[in-house]
Amino acid sequence: MRTDIATVLRFPSQSTPRHEVGPRARVRLEPTRRGRQAVTVVAFVLGLLVAAAVLLSVDLPALAGTEDAQPETITVEAGDTLWGYAQQYAPEGMGAQEYVSEVRLHNQLPTGRVTAGQEIELPVREGATR
Repeated sequence: MRTDIATVLRFPSQSTPRHEVGPRARVRLEPTRRGRQAVTVVAFVLGLLVAAAVLLSVDLPALAGTEDAQPETITVEAGDTLWGYAQQYAPEGMGAQEYVSEVRLHNQLPTGRVTAGQEIELPVREGATR
């Protein structure tokens, strides 16, 4: 007596109708490594675009209250120093040393020395005592 393998194994599709088989287990999809990387890159790019849009639409110096007026260009005369300019042009509440540092940074001066005839730009802010 010879038996057929299909009768021995009794596959559900062959032995019982489809509607009598139990409910199908839920399928859970998990992204591949490449899929996770793609989602990460897309999220990063969208974050950069949102940050760029916010920075371009908001005037940050005005919000911080540090909006500078147009710098004043001065030709240095004999005997003038950055400390003297700091006493004359620094806004109230700003120390002379801080103003000298700001002028050096703005004009890209390696030292605090200036020479007669040199032109420098002095940042002018509201509250400066002239």
